[in-house]
Amino acid sequence: MKKKLVLLVLALAVGAASGAYASGPLGMTGIGVYGSVGRTAGEFGSGGGLTMKFGSFPVLGFQYDFEASRFNVSFDYYVIDAEGIGNKLSYFLGVGGFAGFGDDFDFGLRLPVGLQFWPIKKFELFLSPVMTLAVVPSVDLGIGAEFGLRIHL
Repeated sequence: MKKKLVLLVLALAVGAASGAYASGPLGMTGIGVYGSVGRTAGEFGSGGGLTMKFGSFPVLGFQYDFEASRFNVSFDYYVIDAEGIGNKLSYFLGVGGFAGFGDDFDFGLRLPVGLQFWPIKKFELFLSPVMTLAVVPSVDLGIGAEFGLRIHL
């Protein structure tokens, strides 16, 4: 099962990187790293991962949760993306979903809301509280946060 999951994730990443999606509101596609705490995808934990942004959709997250020893995948659509607050500060609001793979399988919905700081052009720092609603294996509300950086190409 784990080999099939890794192959699926790699296939998604290669397809996405091949330019299958339009560039975003800033005219850029981004790739970066991020960390998380709390319940950003199913179980409570903390982890790190890879983030890929193709315009407002999809914003993909591939994460390994260190505490729960599991792999999480998230996909979000930014309804509002990079809306300016100030010269180098913007915000976003998204809706999406997640799936977690480990001892158990779970999936559900996500609501990320966050701030983006642009210290230089094409370099984004972000902080995002995330509310989750697990649907499988049982209905459960959660909250967590993600933080990281993306370089936009």
